[in-house]
Amino acid sequence: MTVGSRSAVSLITRGPFARLWWTSLISSTGDWVAIFATIALGDEIAGGQGILGAVVARILPGRVFGAAVGVLTDRFDRRLLIVIADLGRAVVVPALLFATTLPSLVIISLVLEFLSLLGQSPRAAIVPRLVSRANIVTANSLMLAAAYATIPVGAALNWFLASLPTVTLGDIVPATTAPFALAFLVDSVTFLVSGFAMATLPALRPESVEAARNGEANGYGNTEEGQSTWQDLVNGGRYVWHHKSVRRVIASLTAALFGGGVVIALGPSFVKDVLEAGNTGFFAVVTALGLGVGVGIVMVSLYGDRWARRDVVFGIATFTTGLGLSAAALTSTVFGASAWIFVMGFGAGSAYVMGLTHLHEQVEDDMRGRVFALLFTLMRVALFVSMLIAIPLEGALSQFDLWSIFEPASRPVLFLGGAVIMATGLTTLWSLRGRLRKPRVGKGTKDVLDAASKAIWPGRREE
Repeated sequence: MTVGSRSAVSLITRGPFARLWWTSLISSTGDWVAIFATIALGDEIAGGQGILGAVVARILPGRVFGAAVGVLTDRFDRRLLIVIADLGRAVVVPALLFATTLPSLVIISLVLEFLSLLGQSPRAAIVPRLVSRANIVTANSLMLAAAYATIPVGAALNWFLASLPTVTLGDIVPATTAPFALAFLVDSVTFLVSGFAMATLPALRPESVEAARNGEANGYGNTEEGQSTWQDLVNGGRYVWHHKSVRRVIASLTAALFGGGVVIALGPSFVKDVLEAGNTGFFAVVTALGLGVGVGIVMVSLYGDRWARRDVVFGIATFTTGLGLSAAALTSTVFGASAWIFVMGFGAGSAYVMGLTHLHEQVEDDMRGRVFALLFTLMRVALFVSMLIAIPLEGALSQFDLWSIFEPASRPVLFLGGAVIMATGLTTLWSLRGRLRKPRVGKGTKDVLDAASKAIWPGRREE
């Protein structure tokens, strides 16, 4: 067994991070079950409009509340925020059993997504507090696996639950939602388990808050007593603006989600109309995506700590993500599309882990809440915008005579989505061109070289 694999096993078998990971795994699996069921319920209620309404409701709160959640994450006990988010969702999810109209479905989904956002930023921010610096890459890999490698598991479990006899709870549950009742109830239970398990962790206040409680000096992003929420937001934006590497990671992941939103909007119709496959074909493509993400995560977990140029790996992985999507758009078989979607997932999983690891290593603890909230907000906005324009763009392109390779119109839209992601990866690599000529050495080696240089040239001025 490799060092990396032993590290991963150790992280998920003991210590506070193990509790965080297992609760994330359980709640994410249940959440994917509910997401698939919610989309199906939206289709049952209002067809395509219902699907769009359900999806938009999962994204919109990020635009409205993302920054405010970041401030809360940097002001209060992060463990408490996670517990509130999980137990809140455990209570609200069963309300979907009675969502028989599109407005009710959208309203409940909006509340659920706000609670999800409330728990997401704190979960990301506390990882460096629970593991050593040497294990950050592995920890981020495991957290991403818990969040996204569970997609095919959630899809399969949703299909299994839908095949069971409907649950009406003595005719209390309406006939419209009865086929999805088990999925919602299972999701509620997973959040209950997660919430109570997280409540057993010690308090995880931001380091700046702990410093203030002890009468110590504030850090860059500390929320001073009496300081307004607006000033906290300004400080967060200023921090990101003045840190080029942080800006680059946030911009790259946002652009990647912009391209990924096209897949959500056009993926089902592409599988049905272009690949001429039904639900089985769509399940194969979704499974390939989840497996690709999982393999990418495992590879980064095993070898990420050994790579000296993680920024280069991040750029290459981002480019690979776009390449997989663009190539999949030009295929005509379920097997070919699944293979390239696997490549897309592999690149996406690797890029996401590398990006989060960079932010954990470069961003101070008292700023992580706002930085991650900004990241997740921008990612949601990009996803929302791309989903909104994908279908109208497909309709506009269908009015033109396209090359046979780009027919029907869903092909060029998906191809363009991949091209956006590839351009982001190339931009990242281009921004690093000057540093690629310089070998990167560890801090210990650098200190030795600096000492030797000063001994040889005592009067040399430091750069």
